[in-house]
Formats: sequence, C-alpha cells, structure tokens
Amino acid sequence: MPMDAGNNGKQRPQDKFDLLAKEQGYRSRAAFKLLQLDTLFRLLPTARAVLDLCAAPGGWVQVAVSRAAPGPFVVGVDLAPIRPIRGALSLKEDITASARCGAAVRRLMDSRGVSSFEVVLHDGVGRKKKRGNPSVCGGTSASAAQEATTTQSALVMDAVRLATMFLAPNGTFIT
Repeated sequence: MPMDAGNNGKQRPQDKFDLLAKEQGYRSRAAFKLLQLDTLFRLLPTARAVLDLCAAPGGWVQVAVSRAAPGPFVVGVDLAPIRPIRGALSLKEDITASARCGAAVRRLMDSRGVSSFEVVLHDGVGRKKKRGNPSVCGGTSASAAQEATTTQSALVMDAVRLATMFLAPNGTFIT
C-alpha cells in the first residue's frame, strides 16, 4: 500500500481519502472533513469572509473558496508557505504569536475593506520542528504523548484567541 507523510512527518498508509483527495485535486484529505461539515451545517454558502488558521497545505482553503458566497475573501495562515490557491490569499505567520499574526491579518482585512470573518477555521496540529529544535510531537513515550497533547491544546487556545479578534457576531468557529 502507498505511504504518505502524516501531519507530524511519520509515514502512514494512504487510505481512500488520500486517494480521493488526489483524484479530486484537493491538497489534503482534510478537505473531506470540511466538505462533510459544510454539507451537514451549511456553514460556507453565506460566508463572504473566511479565515483558515494552520491552513497548510491548503485543503480547507480550497473548500472555502469553492463553497463560500461568490467572490469570497478567503485567507489561509500558516507557518509553512501555502502554494497559491486561486481566489484565496495566504499569510506566512505563526498563530502562537497572536499579536503579530493578528496585526498581519488585520492589515490584509483593512486593505480589502473587510471588518470581520463569518467563518474561522482551525484544523492544525503541532508539527515536529526541524534542525535540532525540540520536538513538538512525534515521540512514542508517555512524556512525548503528553507533550503533544499539551502542544495541541495550546495551539487550539491560540486559534480561539485569534477567532475572538476577528469573528463576526453570530459567526462560526470550527476547530
């Protein structure tokens, strides 16, 4: 069976969603999670502005562009660069630095005349850091598992912090 690098860099067998994502042109299998949520709850069709935190490689951004109201303002934010997606903008920012990241998002919003986002998305996971920096996740010991859980929880809290800055009244936050 073909192998795929998961979010934390470990190899895992590809499943039907990996193959479907490739066939349908999505950058990640995660696109199907958002497609399913949108089918059930109709979150995107009325959204004029969507913010995706921890967006790389861009699967949720692709879904947001295709399912949001015509001519949406869609922004993906991630530490990793996001290859261009037609109809979306991307920012290479660290969501854990909420003041700096928030300022960058606000500048982009102001340049487009957008005051808030109807939908804020977050499907990020802690990633293993490179070049000898401490690992965020990926170990097998109990302490590594605890560290990964703590990191994931902190990342969600950072996303909540940014969502509270930018989410429209009665908007939707998905994490």
